[in-house]
Amino acid sequence: AVVSTQSTGDVASVDRYCKEKQALTELKVKSLIQSYRRSDLYHELMAALGLRDPGSQSWTDRSTPFDTLYRLGVLVYRMNVNVIRSVRAWGMRAFVGLMFSLMLFAFMLRLKNDQASMQNRVGLLFQIANGPTYFGIMNAVDLFPTLRDLGYRECMDGLYKPGLFILAYYLHVIPFTAATSIMFGGLGYWGIGFYPEIIRFLYSTGVFFILMVQGESIAVMILGLISDPVLANGVVSLIMSLSITVGSGFIRNFQSLHPVFELLSYGSMHRYASSVLAANEFSNLTLTCRDDEYCTYTEGGEYLNTTFPGAAEEKGENFAILTGYGAILVILCHVIYSIMRVPRLR
Repeated sequence: AVVSTQSTGDVASVDRYCKEKQALTELKVKSLIQSYRRSDLYHELMAALGLRDPGSQSWTDRSTPFDTLYRLGVLVYRMNVNVIRSVRAWGMRAFVGLMFSLMLFAFMLRLKNDQASMQNRVGLLFQIANGPTYFGIMNAVDLFPTLRDLGYRECMDGLYKPGLFILAYYLHVIPFTAATSIMFGGLGYWGIGFYPEIIRFLYSTGVFFILMVQGESIAVMILGLISDPVLANGVVSLIMSLSITVGSGFIRNFQSLHPVFELLSYGSMHRYASSVLAANEFSNLTLTCRDDEYCTYTEGGEYLNTTFPGAAEEKGENFAILTGYGAILVILCHVIYSIMRVPRLR
């Protein structure tokens, strides 16, 4: 940006690659603005337009909380408008849960209570514990970089702080994530035929919502550290693959893991999500056996005792840990963007 007058001495070219030069430039620009506001030309122009000097109105101070809330509202509104104008972005945000549930429903149709349904249930629960995190990653990697670069430019121009931008992003994302989670629960839970109980439906929908927010939070954090979306997507996918493999419990139960991997599983969000989902479905579940087949399980509790011991009794505690895990990721993401230096975009 260049600010100039007829005098060759009143020229200020902003050099953002050097902090000292940028600070010196800002002083020059402020001096020019103050000189102009003291001039007769400025006062004559304001009088002709019937306006007052904004500097004399205390309620327009940029540092007021009301102004911060106004900027937050404008950012959320802009992000919502940006999504609504794009059919692809709108579909990714609002209907990914519905598409996922339709895929599961078309593949599985209705669950039964026979012995074969145990394998079906384990596979479905693994997909429910696995899918939402990747949906959040997919949305963040595809839709966030454009908003991020625009936010960087506006933060460098002093319009708002990076922390405010991230707060606006979450306020924009959470309603869409809640809507798609409810759509998933409406068809995916009741349509496929999981355990018919309202409380369990709420647990399942809550796990889907939290996992999707967690996946998006991790992707947003990595995108703050790595500018390239392709590389960031690879890093996040690798982290999620490790978390799911070690922490889900569906691929290999925790008792058979190496002690090092078992210890690592306590730091995985999928350990608590899988425990909640398994306890949610298999607790008090009665299974039938035909006379001509071997009866592996007569009750879902038998599977829980061997694969997720204590999950039924600790379901509320595990859900609370999962919720706290998600809240910590959101707060950590906000802190990282608040303290990080805004990168220079080329």
